[in-house]
Amino acid sequence: MLKNYFKIALRSIWKDKFFSFLNISGLAIGIACCLLIVTYVRYELSYDKHFQGHENIYRIIIDGSFNGRDFTGAECPAPAGTTYRDQIPGVEQRLRMRSTGSWIVKYEEKVFNEERVVFSDETFFDVFKVKLIQGNPEEVLSRKNHLVLSQTLATKYFGTQDPVGKVVRLDNDSDWTVAGVYEDIPANSHFRFNMILSFITREDEYNGQEWLNQNYDTYLVLNENASVEGVQAQMNEIAIEKMGVEFKQYLDMTYDQFLQAGNSFNYFLQPLADVHLKSDGYGGFEPEADITYVYIFSAIAAFILIIACINFMNLSTARSANRAKEVGVRKVMGSLREQLIFQFISESVLITFLSGLIGLAIAIVVLPFFNDFAERQMSLSFLESLPFVVLGSLIVGFLAGIYPAFFLSAFTPVKVLKGNVSMGMKSGGLRKTLVTFQFFISILLIIGTFSILNQLNYIQNKKLGFEKDQVLLVHNTYLLGENFEPYKNRTLSNANVESVSATWYLPTYSSRSSTVFFPDAIVDQDRGQVSQNWYVEDTYAEVFGLTLKAGRFFDKDIPTDSMTMVINEKAAQVYGIDDLENAVIGDFNNDGSSLDRYKVIGIIEDFHFESLKAEIGPLIMRLGSQRGYMAMRLNSANYQQVIDDAKAAWDEMAADQPFEYSFLDDRFGNMYEAESQLGEIFSIFATLAIIIACLGLFGLAAFTAQQKTKEVGIRKVLGASLGQLIYLMSKEVSILIIISFIIASAVGWYGVDLWLQSFAYRPPISVTAFILAGVSALLVALITMSYQSIKVATGNPVKALRNE
Repeated sequence: MLKNYFKIALRSIWKDKFFSFLNISGLAIGIACCLLIVTYVRYELSYDKHFQGHENIYRIIIDGSFNGRDFTGAECPAPAGTTYRDQIPGVEQRLRMRSTGSWIVKYEEKVFNEERVVFSDETFFDVFKVKLIQGNPEEVLSRKNHLVLSQTLATKYFGTQDPVGKVVRLDNDSDWTVAGVYEDIPANSHFRFNMILSFITREDEYNGQEWLNQNYDTYLVLNENASVEGVQAQMNEIAIEKMGVEFKQYLDMTYDQFLQAGNSFNYFLQPLADVHLKSDGYGGFEPEADITYVYIFSAIAAFILIIACINFMNLSTARSANRAKEVGVRKVMGSLREQLIFQFISESVLITFLSGLIGLAIAIVVLPFFNDFAERQMSLSFLESLPFVVLGSLIVGFLAGIYPAFFLSAFTPVKVLKGNVSMGMKSGGLRKTLVTFQFFISILLIIGTFSILNQLNYIQNKKLGFEKDQVLLVHNTYLLGENFEPYKNRTLSNANVESVSATWYLPTYSSRSSTVFFPDAIVDQDRGQVSQNWYVEDTYAEVFGLTLKAGRFFDKDIPTDSMTMVINEKAAQVYGIDDLENAVIGDFNNDGSSLDRYKVIGIIEDFHFESLKAEIGPLIMRLGSQRGYMAMRLNSANYQQVIDDAKAAWDEMAADQPFEYSFLDDRFGNMYEAESQLGEIFSIFATLAIIIACLGLFGLAAFTAQQKTKEVGIRKVLGASLGQLIYLMSKEVSILIIISFIIASAVGWYGVDLWLQSFAYRPPISVTAFILAGVSALLVALITMSYQSIKVATGNPVKALRNE
């Protein structure tokens, strides 16, 4: 019996090759998309779960507010981790790490620039259990000026030589001994260090006792029986006790007075598995992802698979007119309804199984390109995925085929054999509902795509308060040493360079430094504010195109400018500065004993020095030369000549040091890489959703046209025009798409508004995006329908009237 069902299913598929192709290809594309998205989602959810005992590892997060300004982050004071380990019974181990930017590594005559470098406690390999290929995990980071390398870096530096014991020079000023080599950290980790330096080398920081100095990513390992809530409560009790002296010293207040003033301060523990996807605003070693996007992609995968299943149901029920007589004959010959149901479900399962195999093959072929696009290292094994594809095919085939099976098997033989069954687009309220749902999903995806692109366009064209174009950045200029000023003068002598400024601080992601300042240089708990604290040269405003609102910018030729400040409008607001005549701001001196007085000489227009997801905060600038980046404002489009000249001068003045550069506008664009990537993924899958929906619509149009052949012939004989006939064939689909658009617009408006709330600066929701989405879906659907409509409408009416 099963063999007979299989033969009939194959014959049915082969008989209607065209519609079988539509069914199989639509399902295959849908399954391939679903597999790719599920692979992506699984990869995102797998972050840090490969670390042994990850369930008991937590990162400390600080959350609070000070004088009306909220702050949150993953940095802790140096003594926190050790104190908690020693005083809280539920804490088994602690680990502190601190990243300090890029490092220049020199071994013999080879020079490298490394980005993923971190200082770490000696407990790194105890907490994260990364496998050491060479070295003792208890000793490799326990001595000063010792480091461990990833396997990739060890091979890169030393080839086949034994790395252990080799000495490398870092940043041209200190020698470090390689104490061990560890396996490369998997890509699905929230950190991927290639070099780990012993934190004990920085002895003052390692033994630091300041609790208000938050600089270190700190992790705790709890024992299995520890209560997270209980540990958090003890952490905060200890922090309050330890910080009491410093509150009195720096803010002239007790902790109780700090709270009574409306401020807050709290530590909590973040599970390691949450770091990658649930760290909005906390910061970290790698760019943060967002759990919201995982939910969105999961929904897209489900929607695309649903669209493909709807296609199958629609085409199967629409084809029923062609198979009605077959059902009638079988019933007359004694076939039971159960047998017919099983036959049609078996056909459905066979089609979904073939589609599943093809979809899996497509997904495996496309995955490398998807990896490049998503910047991930995902894998998809045919043998590992096959059982899930088979199981999924059975489930999807059964669910997608159950309605057509019951529908076809319910035909009355007498009516069927008399030809009283008609199954076109008009028949079946369920089919109309399914078509409406298909285009609801498609339009929703198009709305999402247009809205994301609209926000990205807003970001790129918004007035930022600084000029991001035509600014060239030369990196790591501290490597120039004594040749720093000659190099600066050399670049400035280039006719294509308008001005030059050296700094660590850029109006995009770069170094940041926060400090509490006090207006009028008086310690006042109610008026102190945390602000960004930047040291810049007197040419900074000119290079980056900042606009002065009042006063002046720095002048290096005025000696007293070393004790002055230039602030942004937000800082002027929070410090209550209305004019510059008597404007003074205080900052603690080096030993923290008193406030130094700085006169405010200028106010600059607010500019976006962080992502547009964050509101502009107070910013204070002080005069100083820092040699992280050398920024050049160019006055021509001859970029390559400037780059070539800058490199030539570099090779002369910083021999054997790597020359690196970037453009400010590229760094700005990188800040929104996740959103740009999301928009592109939306575009791809929205297009695929429309294609899948239109494959089904094309098949439905063919069957509808076939059912209306005689009607069209009569109407042509009676004088109907081509346009009227096309309208007749297309009006019902148009109505369904309009209904889909109305529903999708309501849902889309809510979803887009929810997504845009993650941006502090955003345009109004674009009505144009919604209109374009509806028009696009309608045009694509009408074009799809038009081929069959025109084919029938232009046919010979005599042949149409002979059609039975």
